[in-house]
Amino acid sequence: MIEYHLRLMRRDDLPAVNRILSKAFTAARIADGFKTTHVPLCRLSFLEMYLAAFRNGCFVLENEAGLVGYAFSRLWGEVAWIGPVSVIPAHQGKKLGQQLMVKAIETLQRAGARVIGLETMPRSVHNIGFYTKLGFLPQNLTADLILPVPRHPEEPFPADYQVVLFNDADPAERAFLLSAAERLARRIDPHLAIRTEIEVTTQFQYGDTICVRRDRELLACFIAHTKKYYDDEASHFMKIVLTLMEVSLSVAEILPHLFAIAGREHLDTISFRTPTRYSRAYSELVAAGFQVFHTDLRMTLEGYEEVADPKSFYLSKWE
Repeated sequence: MIEYHLRLMRRDDLPAVNRILSKAFTAARIADGFKTTHVPLCRLSFLEMYLAAFRNGCFVLENEAGLVGYAFSRLWGEVAWIGPVSVIPAHQGKKLGQQLMVKAIETLQRAGARVIGLETMPRSVHNIGFYTKLGFLPQNLTADLILPVPRHPEEPFPADYQVVLFNDADPAERAFLLSAAERLARRIDPHLAIRTEIEVTTQFQYGDTICVRRDRELLACFIAHTKKYYDDEASHFMKIVLTLMEVSLSVAEILPHLFAIAGREHLDTISFRTPTRYSRAYSELVAAGFQVFHTDLRMTLEGYEEVADPKSFYLSKWE
């Protein structure tokens, strides 16, 4: 009988994890009938960023021949999510994925998570059934909304706030922005903390955090990834993976600032990761010209559902 050992993921596991991710996700896309099925290898620095964000919540399964599966998870204060999770196709059907998921769930529960979720392909009846058996229930679609950056964007109009970039700030200003971002997060979701996400984005040079401030408070915070996740990505995206914005602001007045920043970085498209639970945010982005590019299904563990007001401007990526 083959024995499997589950342990914490290490940095030197990441090349093998990357190969499993590519093989398993490619096999899943073939099984689900996608026209484009190949999932390329990620840049290792991208997986390093995922691991660094919550080392105690990332696991691998191995046997005497090597790694056969892995699970990443993330903890933003008391808001947690799991993914990606994969088992190499040759070892599927042995409840190894279930072992990884149970370990991740138990770890997040012990860490004090009040929200636990994940995102999966909405057309994958296998994935939805698998996660449902573990106690996850479907909630809403999460849409990637995209808009090309205009060649000659309008100038941002004068306002009583400043738009600053975290990476450009000196140490004292960064400390202020981190504290202000935490206050903004807690006003929108009492369980949310985003300091680590801001810090790892900067540490691994995957992008920047765009901060909109008035005096000593933040009105909005956009964590934007500007580096490619895969070497062969076709477009140069500004991927806004987490957005927090006060109701006093609107997409229309912030968008020219985002266009200007994207243009300076020679990026041609802006994308917002948009859970459709937050209907006001989704509607404002569509009204501004954004179109749906991709969707996932957001699921939450029973008893660990989201609590933030659906009318708030709170967008996040759970994968």
